[in-house]
Amino acid sequence: MIVAGEASGDLHEANLVKEAKRLDPALDFFGIGGPRMLEAGVEIVVDSSQMAVVGLIEVISHFNVISRAYLALKKIIRSTPPDLLILIDYPDFNLRIANLAKKAGVPVLYYISPQVWAWRVGRVKKIGRVVDRMAVVFPFEVPFYEREGVPVSFVGHPLIDSVQATMLRVEAQACFGLDSARKTVGLFPGSRRQEIRRLLPVILKSAELLKKRFPDLQFI
Repeated sequence: MIVAGEASGDLHEANLVKEAKRLDPALDFFGIGGPRMLEAGVEIVVDSSQMAVVGLIEVISHFNVISRAYLALKKIIRSTPPDLLILIDYPDFNLRIANLAKKAGVPVLYYISPQVWAWRVGRVKKIGRVVDRMAVVFPFEVPFYEREGVPVSFVGHPLIDSVQATMLRVEAQACFGLDSARKTVGLFPGSRRQEIRRLLPVILKSAELLKKRFPDLQFI
């Protein structure tokens, strides 16, 4: 069973599934995911496209969708437990699923750690209770989990393998009309619709203020 509750998780879990199937074609995967996981051969029990929410209001408005997804996985875990549960980020939902799996005797692998080292640090205690191994993508996360007694392995960041430069820096600057003599600031509001809708106006306003203070800045 594999669970990815948002677009980035769908991408990384799909790549994980492809590599796992390359190593062992007999492996079967099912769970919560999106189009990339479906393409990778995962049997999608719940479509994750409606589960990527930000903030309390959106969680409440999507409560029925999230609740149905939880109950669907709960039923499967209790009736036909999988050999392994793989989770990726999406902590508030995934830690509840991990708790179900732990009670059912299903081993839990958590791939790509929630940012517990940045906020709500206390969640690491729960992770230690319900997760059998953390597979983290940043080296500094290893000592963090080791201090808490949580089994952990550093596996490298997936984007290192999937993101390759297709042009030289000077070529990119020419392509996007950037002046090589000026400093460039990237604007990244996020991948979720809700993030873009809420954050992009604030980021653009911030860019305007920066431009007034530092006229030589350019943005992309």
